[in-house]
This record gives sequence, structure tokens and C-alpha cells, in this order.
Amino acid sequence: MLKFENYSIETLKKYIPVIEKSPLNVNDVSTGSFFMWHEGVNLAFCTTEDGSFVSRQDVSGEVAFSYPFGGDIKAATEEILAYCRENDIPLKFYGVSDELLQTLKSNPNFDKISYAFDRKWSDYIYDFEEMRQFAGKKFGGQRNHIHKFDALYPTAEFSPLVKADLPKVREFLIAYHAEHSVANLEENDEFRHTVELAERFDELGLIGGKFTLDDKVISFTIGEIQGDTLIIHIEKALKSVTGAYPATFNSFVKYVGEHYNGLKFVNREDDSGDPGLRTSKLQYNPIKLVNKNIVKINSPYAGVEIPEITGEKVILSEIRESDKADYLALCIDDENNKYWGYDYKTDENITSAVDENTFYDIANFDRAVGDSINFAVRDKQTGKLIGETITYNATVNKKAETGCRIAREYAGQGKGSEAFALTADFAESLGLTPTAKCYKQNEASRKMILACGFRFIREDDTFYYFSR
Repeated sequence: MLKFENYSIETLKKYIPVIEKSPLNVNDVSTGSFFMWHEGVNLAFCTTEDGSFVSRQDVSGEVAFSYPFGGDIKAATEEILAYCRENDIPLKFYGVSDELLQTLKSNPNFDKISYAFDRKWSDYIYDFEEMRQFAGKKFGGQRNHIHKFDALYPTAEFSPLVKADLPKVREFLIAYHAEHSVANLEENDEFRHTVELAERFDELGLIGGKFTLDDKVISFTIGEIQGDTLIIHIEKALKSVTGAYPATFNSFVKYVGEHYNGLKFVNREDDSGDPGLRTSKLQYNPIKLVNKNIVKINSPYAGVEIPEITGEKVILSEIRESDKADYLALCIDDENNKYWGYDYKTDENITSAVDENTFYDIANFDRAVGDSINFAVRDKQTGKLIGETITYNATVNKKAETGCRIAREYAGQGKGSEAFALTADFAESLGLTPTAKCYKQNEASRKMILACGFRFIREDDTFYYFSR
């Protein structure tokens, strides 16, 4: 049985020698990314009996694994499958490139595969020599920016980033933060994690560089070497310093090329859906984008058409484009959602302003991956979307959770209870055993679950748990 070690910086250091040999070619499985984004995802590491490395973390509310490498892959995937059976969880992989996806499809341990990726998390891959030389017409813009930088700041000096630079880096980050308005959770967290990585990059064996001007840091960057690829985790420069970004990037690539042999690629990570960042990264002429698929193995929801189910008071059907406004109102009602178990304001996957497409797109993405089937709960008389039910978290042992939320103005009319029961019936039709949970202070939900044919099975400090 796999024995995962929960994240700590010391645990991470233990696994660095194998992480830096990753052939997965995605930023998600790298030392810097593990360090920067470990919070709140229950990150853990292990090696299988045959010596393969596997990481584990929560992705979209479910446990997911990085694809194993470093040993007998077939044996490693068998161990992961056994771990899922033992812990009664789904089998899900994250950070799966399109190339790796083909390998995964050929694995004899996997019967049915569903998957999807979000373009905003695709890694930008560049040719290392092109980034070092910036030669040719297609890099004319970058060369012009660097020439302006050299002309305007002739005394600016690039040098390796060392621990002794931290006081000046901290001063730079204060100035940088003052220049950049931070609009959302993801940007706030990225800046905070930047500060943390700058403080400890040397402990993790990462490399960095900086430009100084008049004894002040005006830009800095941090990356790591993984196989034949330079992964760049941080690129920060003052907007007030013309040309600092391309000058810093190019100087860093040159510096790394002088000290490490055999580098073929630069991975500058994703754009998180930021339009300006996307434009900038495309202007550097990537040779490819690495789409990082979320992959579900043997999901009972894969390929299932969402039926229309008619009850006495409600109709269940797919969530339609015409429902977007009502669905948005349901999803952002904080008071109604406090027992739903999800707060969109803390979801780091939402990287732009919330609008009518946000939750509609999330539901469709989860369906494509095979994570869930979401039903619109419709008032039988008007056809209006008045709530949502979901069957999700289908484990390898054929159990699946059932959830329900109803708009407050329709509460207390028995519509939520009927919708919940119909959704549990649907899960049973897929060969699943419906389960449910509710917050212990939510007495109305507890009564509803029991009335729908569920039985109490256990409790913890937060929830009551039920099964049909």
C-alpha cells in the first residue's frame, strides 16, 4: 500500500532529487510549483515499491495523482489503483500532457478514460536557443525592447540571485506591489508565494537572477532545471523600467545556458487566463503549448447523456445556456450556499471576474472530465431553474455523493427533497451506491436526507454521513 508523506519543506527537499528528473514536462510536477502552491490541497509525496514517484493533491474537491515515473509504470499504476480501492476514492490524474494522455490510454489497468483541460493553465514552451539569441525577424520586438533598456539604463547590471540579495529583493517587492493593482485571489496568492519563494529558493536548489540599478533591484527571476528544460516560476520587474522584462528574461536564459549543458526548452508556465499575460507570452513565439489534462479513470459519468427526469413538483434536466443568469444567482448566494460546502470567493481556479459563464463553464468542464453530473432543478409549472442537484465523487468502489441546493424563495415546499431523491435514484441507475453528508448544524438537511431513503452511518466533528 502506498504510504504518502504530507507536505513540509523538509519532505519536499527529500524528494527533490527525483522531482528534478521528471519527464512529465509540466510545471505542476516541479519543486517550485509544489512549494508555491501546496496550501489547501493536501499535497503529499511517495515512491512506490518499484521506485516510481507519485504526488497526491486535491483537484476540484477530489484526490488526484501525478502520473508515476521513475520505475515500472504498470506496477505503479496498480499500486495507485489499490490505494484508491482501500481509501474508497476516485482514480484521477492531474497535469497530464496530450502526449502522456496517449500513453495513459494504452495502460491495460485503465478501462474507461474521460478528460479535459482548461486553456488558461496550459504551459508555454519555448526553444532554449531562440530565447538565448532572440535572432531573426520574429524576435525584432524583443530585441528593440532590450536595446531601449540598454540605452536608458547603461549602468544596469545582471547578476545571479543570492541569499544576501534578500533585503534588496524585499524592497523591490514593496515597489512592485505598489505598481501593480491586485484584483483577485489568484493574483494575491501568486504575489504572496513569490515572496515566500524568494526567501527560500536557495534551500530548494533553485536558481535566480536579478538586474540592479543604482544599487537597487529593479527585476528578478527564479527557475529550476528539470531534465532538458528550464522552468521559470517567477518573473518580476518594475513597470516603470522600460524593457526590464525582456532584458531580464533574456539575460537569465543566457546565464543559465552558460552554467548548464543540454538545455533544449524553456517552460514559462501558464497565463492563468490573463489577457495581457497571454498576449505577452504569445509574442515570444512558443514552439508549443502543453495542455494539462485532468483525467478520470472509469468514471460512471463518462459519456452519459443527462436525461430529463420528471417528478410531481420538479423536473431535472441539464443546465442550459438560457439558465445562466438564474444559475449565477444560485451560485453566488452566500447565505444559501454556506452549507453547500463551496465558496467561489476562495476558488483559485476562478482567475477573472465572475459572470454568467463562470459556473456554467465549470459544470460543463466537470462533466467532460467525468467528475460529476449536475442537474438543473426546474419548477414543474414554469420550467425556471430554481436549484441544482449533483451526483459526484464516484469512487472506484462505486459509491457517489449526492448534493442539492434550492433557491431560498423555493425552500420549504418539498421541491428540494424530491429533487434530491430523484438524483439519488439516477445515481443508482448508473450502478452507484448514493451517499450524502450534511453539516451537523443543518437539521433540515439531515431530516431531508433520511426522508429520501438514506441511513445514518457515521459522524465527525463537522458532518453527518449517510448512505442508501
